[in-house]
Amino acid sequence: MPNGSTPSFVYTAQLLTSVERTVSRERLKRYLAATKNDMGRALRLYEANLALSETLYGVLHGVEITVRNAMHHDLTAGYKTEHWYDSGPLTPYLTIKVNEAKRRAGGSPAFAGKVVAELSFGLWTDLAAHRNHWLFWVPHLHKSFPNATVRRPIIHGRLEDIRRLRNRIAHHEPILTSQNTVYVGHGKYLALSQIDECVGWVCADTAAWLKARSRFDLAVSILARVHATGITF
Repeated sequence: MPNGSTPSFVYTAQLLTSVERTVSRERLKRYLAATKNDMGRALRLYEANLALSETLYGVLHGVEITVRNAMHHDLTAGYKTEHWYDSGPLTPYLTIKVNEAKRRAGGSPAFAGKVVAELSFGLWTDLAAHRNHWLFWVPHLHKSFPNATVRRPIIHGRLEDIRRLRNRIAHHEPILTSQNTVYVGHGKYLALSQIDECVGWVCADTAAWLKARSRFDLAVSILARVHATGITF
C-alpha cells in the first residue's frame, strides 16, 4: 500500500503509541474501526489517505483552472467585457463574493484577470446552480461545457462534489475509501473517472493532458491497492 515512507521504516510499539498520541485516536478512528483497532494497519490506511490527497492536488488544480477559465471566457464574450461581473445580474451571494475578490485584488481598478483569480471555486460552481439557470446558464454558460451530454443539474452536481472534495483535502479530512471511490462528504462518493469526465466536458484535449501529466494514475493505483487489501470502509 502506498504510504510515502521508506521500506526500511519500522513500526515499533513505541512509534505506534506516539503516533496515536500526536495524530490522535479521534483522527484515526475511521481506520481503526475498519481494521478492528489494529493501530499498525490503521496507520497505513491513514498514510494512504495522505498520499491520495497529495496526488489529487494537481488534478483538482487542473479542474478548477479549466472550469474557471472556460466560464470566464464565455461570460466575457457574452457581456463583451472581461469585467462581466460588473454587468451581469449577480445574485446577492455572487455580489458579495465578487466584492471580496475585488478587495483582495486591490480594489475596483484591479485587472479582471486578477479579480477572476481571486474568485473562489464555490462561485463558479454556484453559477451552474438552478438559481442561475436563466440568468447565466442559458444565455452563456452552457457553452462552457460543449462536450457534455448531460444537463445542467448533473454538471452542477459534479462541480459541487469536486468542490467538496477539494475542501476536504484542504482541511485534512479523510477522502480514502476501499471502494475505488473518494469520499466527498454528505454521504456522497466520487469515482476518479468522474473528475476526468468533468474536464472532458470542457475540453477533451485538456482532459487527456491533465490525466497523462498529473498524478491521476497514481491516485487510481492508491485506491486500487487499498481495495485489494479486503478492508472495508
